[in-house]
Amino acid sequence: MKGIYRADATNQTFVSSDVVADDYQLQANETFENPTGKLEPAKLVNGSWIDATLEEHQAYLDAMQQDYLRQHPAAPQSTEPDKSDQAVNLLGQQIVKVQQQQTIMMQSINSLGQLVAKAQGTTDTKAQA
Repeated sequence: MKGIYRADATNQTFVSSDVVADDYQLQANETFENPTGKLEPAKLVNGSWIDATLEEHQAYLDAMQQDYLRQHPAAPQSTEPDKSDQAVNLLGQQIVKVQQQQTIMMQSINSLGQLVAKAQGTTDTKAQA
């Protein structure tokens, strides 16, 4: 048993696949080559699948998305983040700023602590002398 892959007779794009006997003879617009991994819509040319161009692929994806949105009108149609996503993003940015400020503050406190310890060390040395 092996797989065959069929192309549409008009535009030579993939339409179906089947499992057939090992001795199966290919018909017109059929191949044993699997089109998986090709940019869609791949075209069957001389028994081999050829990737779509980037422009053809993008147009194909856009058409698929529009078709999905027509079939599912309740699906969100905007690619922009909604208000809650924007708010969460803004909060995340504010948290990063606070963390940066906290790091700077901790470094400053550490430096001040070292200065105090150094000053106490010189004061204790003078007091003992």
